[in-house]
Amino acid sequence: MNLAKRSLYFLVGMSIGTVIVLFIAKQKKIEFPYGPDARTLKSIRVKEQRFFSIQAQQMLRAYQLDSLKIDYLLRASDVDFSKSDTNVKIPCQTYQINGELKDLLVSMLIERCDSFARFKEIYIQKK
Repeated sequence: MNLAKRSLYFLVGMSIGTVIVLFIAKQKKIEFPYGPDARTLKSIRVKEQRFFSIQAQQMLRAYQLDSLKIDYLLRASDVDFSKSDTNVKIPCQTYQINGELKDLLVSMLIERCDSFARFKEIYIQKK
């Protein structure tokens, strides 16, 4: 069997295997958070406790945002590492997260600690 035929068999087999793995991963809702944004957002999302400052609570009430919308923002937003303080380990690292909800631009300053996440500031403006 020549090299071209072997390469073709390899590519066909690898393509079929990739499709099967992705199909199974989608069925089991497996995530692949490899980028720094995805890892950071997932580490905040999986914290069992979330605390909101008074300012954050007021903004959430004013724009009628609930926990489902916060969860969506923690999946679909971007982390601005230039405005984040990631070098500090004690007590917590601080991240600036920017996202969009329909007609709103949301900016959150979140402290990620070992066992909880604290939403220090949330700023919301209309597009």
